Amino acid sequence: MSLALAAALSQSIVPHVDLPPPQEDPCAGFEVAGDLSGSGQRAFTLDDQVRMADIGRANPLGAARAFGVAPDGQRIAFLVKRANPEANAYCQRLMIAAMDGSGADVEVDRGGEFIRDDFPLRDFPAIMSGWDRPNPPRWSPDGSRIGYLKRLDGSTQVWLVDPDRTVPPRQATALPDNVDSFAWTNDGSALIVATRPGIRIQSEAIAREAAEGFLFDERFSPQFADRPIPTGQLETHYSYVSLADGEVRVASSEETRLLSDEAPEGLPDRARAYAGNGEGIAAWLEPSEPDRLISPTRLVVAWPDGNRLVCEQMACEGIRELWWTSDGTALLALQATGWANSQTAILRWDLGEAQPRQILLTEDALVGCMVADGELLCGREGFGQPRRLVAIDAVTGAERLIHDPNPQLEDSTFGTVERLRFRNAFGAESYADLVLPPDHQAGQRHPLVVVQYTSVGFLRGGTGDEVPIHPLANRGFAVLSFDRPDFSAAALGATTEEELTRANRADWIDRRRVQSSLETAISLAIDTGAVDAARMGISGFSDGGSTVQWALINSDLFRVASMGSCCEDMYSYPLAAGPRFTDFVRAMGYRHFEPGTEEFWQPMSLILNVDDVDVPILIQTGDSEYEAGLDVFETYSHLGRPIELYVLEEETHIKWQPAHRQAIYRRSVEWFEFWLMQRIDCDPAKAGQYARWLAMDGAPARENLRCSDGRSSFP
Repeated sequence: MSLALAAALSQSIVPHVDLPPPQEDPCAGFEVAGDLSGSGQRAFTLDDQVRMADIGRANPLGAARAFGVAPDGQRIAFLVKRANPEANAYCQRLMIAAMDGSGADVEVDRGGEFIRDDFPLRDFPAIMSGWDRPNPPRWSPDGSRIGYLKRLDGSTQVWLVDPDRTVPPRQATALPDNVDSFAWTNDGSALIVATRPGIRIQSEAIAREAAEGFLFDERFSPQFADRPIPTGQLETHYSYVSLADGEVRVASSEETRLLSDEAPEGLPDRARAYAGNGEGIAAWLEPSEPDRLISPTRLVVAWPDGNRLVCEQMACEGIRELWWTSDGTALLALQATGWANSQTAILRWDLGEAQPRQILLTEDALVGCMVADGELLCGREGFGQPRRLVAIDAVTGAERLIHDPNPQLEDSTFGTVERLRFRNAFGAESYADLVLPPDHQAGQRHPLVVVQYTSVGFLRGGTGDEVPIHPLANRGFAVLSFDRPDFSAAALGATTEEELTRANRADWIDRRRVQSSLETAISLAIDTGAVDAARMGISGFSDGGSTVQWALINSDLFRVASMGSCCEDMYSYPLAAGPRFTDFVRAMGYRHFEPGTEEFWQPMSLILNVDDVDVPILIQTGDSEYEAGLDVFETYSHLGRPIELYVLEEETHIKWQPAHRQAIYRRSVEWFEFWLMQRIDCDPAKAGQYARWLAMDGAPARENLRCSDGRSSFP
């Protein structure tokens, strides 16, 4: 039997039909939409949010650089990505703008499939993610070409583009494996390309096992796949690809250094954020308490002769990234600082000065920065300001705009935001952002929706981006964008991941700390007079889903809940993740299928507390994870508790398909409006949905429902 036939037979257990993919250009219509600026103020909607353009990864936390500056410093190239839910695809356009802001921005290429990143998880080296792989355009040394990653027909390769558009774009590599990253050789005649052939080789070996059946072993994680998953370390392979004749050979060690991010010899263990100034002076961050898994850091500047400057003061704590100015005389640093690290600072350390000085302090997020001449180029986004490409003066901190990918949102109305700062009952600094409707008037009280578990940059949809914050505010809700507190001192003192998790799980202390911060934030929100304490809902995803569980069991604050992943409980949770995960969490103190299991899970288990939880729960999760919550779903549905589960096909932990993002947004909004506002979408196509919800225990009376557009009749 051929491998192809075996694969086909494996899909024939149940009838299955795939609809043909839409054939339209995902960019169709966006050019027209881009001309809407200046058309007058209008509410920012969930459809605006799902179609919002991004430069780089949407989540700002840890996002990599997403643009490249020409060698002469005159132009900047970047990839603009916009979701098209009707096509269930992304419009991807390679753009060039003048660095001085003059002239119109130019599209030099478009198209390609969404390039999903991957990440290691336990012993699985490459689990597909829902966010995009870093893909900064890279200019050739002479500035005559731009290289970037483009994916067509399931293969990610390097493409070359003429910035002047006199020569059509062309594919520069045709390797059997996906290209992870690449660099130009110094003379521009070739590319150094990184791939991981081990993914393909292991996958082919696993496919050959299919004929005799797969042994269920530690390579399995049923929620991800119904076959073994490649495991172990994957070696990165570096190739030299000639642009003249397409010759491919193994890159030399010197050529590999053009692309490899290996730290120079002599750096301390666990040193990171290394930056050299080209004159032999280096800077890096190193743990000040090396034995700790999560350690404070110190900033080190070292000269070739062995002299050093070390900044261990609080002024240097929280630094995340380092760069040298173009002339190599000063070090720039990006720092998380302020109350609960809720602010972003740029520091400048001029050689010869005793310590860095702060040139910028903001509550905005600065994303994927790089130095160009006397400026720091960054993506910048704030509470109600989507990401824009800006240049920040490296001396004064003054900012100028280079490119706004969302001019159509210029006149949109967003919610008003108040940052709440407080300590929880354990003394930990915490914060949350209270977002009120833009037309809020003193004395008005609004139903509240909690969105979590980080509140950074543009308030989009919380971690996982599933519950649209500003669209909810524009529909009359107050929204609490909640940022979970840091771990306890005991957990932060851990020396291994196992110790860290054990410390967090001791008497469920981490969940208690998060709940304490959440309750304090809600109390402060209610104290503003703008929140109706009798109409509050909570949403959560991943760790935020665990916060939802704990809150529903251990408080009576909420009337309704929505979860993007479910659930951390006794039975399905370990079974779906597979034997390696079960061993992993047992080593950290969890109990599953053994004496004492129920006693351990009592404070956290929705199953064990089903008699006390009568809050309606909406679950919208990917087909790679829904199995983990089937025990909870069956328990609640069997006992008539209000619960609904949606399974989204071909999705990972973080969802990536535009059609699904739009559906999740809409359903989340409709769910909270139904339960907290007694408001419905009276489109006849939604009648079945509301019939199900009306049949749930505790649902609003049919005669009290109103249409979203103000009509009073139910269809």
